[in-house]
Amino acid sequence: MNTQERPSLFSPKLVLGLTVIALGLILTVDNLHLYDGWHLLMWWPLVLAALGLAHLVRNGFLSLGGHIWLGFAVAGFVQQFGPWGLLDRWWPAFLVWGGLIVTLRAIFPQPNRGRKAKPAPPSPVSADSCDPETTATQVKP
Repeated sequence: MNTQERPSLFSPKLVLGLTVIALGLILTVDNLHLYDGWHLLMWWPLVLAALGLAHLVRNGFLSLGGHIWLGFAVAGFVQQFGPWGLLDRWWPAFLVWGGLIVTLRAIFPQPNRGRKAKPAPPSPVSADSCDPETTATQVKP
């Protein structure tokens, strides 16, 4: 039985794929004049929020990339649905948020979660050696 860790299903690739499918469906419905799809496209910050959450699930709560995506999502929501000028007044709050995450990452270092390297090919066992000086059983010509 294989005891390798199964990767998380909720990933940025999944979010991207579902986003492309949703965009295609919305535009198809719009082209068929069944619904005005452009009203649904105003919720585009949800995609950024989903990407941020996927990064947080995959890389831990203090994932810098996840918080950057969430910051863009919040800015998109404020710009899309908030009163004009609200983002202009509240942009320093994003600096505080970013500084808080960087500070927490300095206090609580995260394990290095680099990309998984491909496993090395198995080395040949001595019975498979072609070296005539080994004691392995060999077929003589």
